[in-house]
Amino acid sequence: MLLNYFSSIILSIIQGLTEFLPISSSAHIIIFSKIFNIIKNDNFQFFEIIIQLGSTLAIIIFFWKKIIKIIFNTMKYNFFLQKKINLLSIFISATPLIFIGLFFYKKIKIINDIHHTIYGLFIGGILLYFSEIFKPKKYIINNINSLSYINYFFIGCFQCLALLPGVSRLGSTLSISLLIGMKRTIATKFCFIISIPIIIGANLLELYKHHSIINIYNMKIFLIGFLISFIISLIIIKKFIYIINNISLKWFVLYRLFLIIILIFSS
Repeated sequence: MLLNYFSSIILSIIQGLTEFLPISSSAHIIIFSKIFNIIKNDNFQFFEIIIQLGSTLAIIIFFWKKIIKIIFNTMKYNFFLQKKINLLSIFISATPLIFIGLFFYKKIKIINDIHHTIYGLFIGGILLYFSEIFKPKKYIINNINSLSYINYFFIGCFQCLALLPGVSRLGSTLSISLLIGMKRTIATKFCFIISIPIIIGANLLELYKHHSIINIYNMKIFLIGFLISFIISLIIIKKFIYIINNISLKWFVLYRLFLIIILIFSS
């Protein structure tokens, strides 16, 4: 079945509801696209990009004060002294994913299926479980400005795991942030902020490659998907960040196991 108005609305809502929890929005899009028997053509790939950009816009609006502060720090402080988080910090955290993503681009594009999603959900669950069990009892990093460039690069390396559908960009970066002793409220904000340039950069590249498929009919579907994803994301982002900061990550591990069981028996 080709993407239609009904399926696009449902998928946009799913994107908005799953983007801000460590359960992988891409995994849910893959699962629900299979439920609707949607043909995964260029049109559908373009739609995925659009609804993800809707969620990203919500992140930018929610964290706009912190983003402005990062830009201000970049202009005020010397890069090498690194007194405050700046744009170079964000770039360093993005470098591993940019390199891996471009180098293995063709291979990454062909692993968006149910079987790889099962592996990703399992790996992401292991990371979340380990971070909850083995995180330091006392926080070592209570301020985002306490991170070194090495910390940014190290966390960026773990962000590469999100290239496998099901792992979750938030889940992988949050897990390693907690394991190195970062306070959870700080880690959550940090993980969302460093994801912004990666998501925008990768999706703009994909938009450029697929722009020729846009026509009057699918433009309406793309616009509806973008708006729904953006609105849902903007409404729930604050509530879901609160949930991440105040419940055990083991609950997300259990949810992942539930999804894995369903996928194994349905595939």
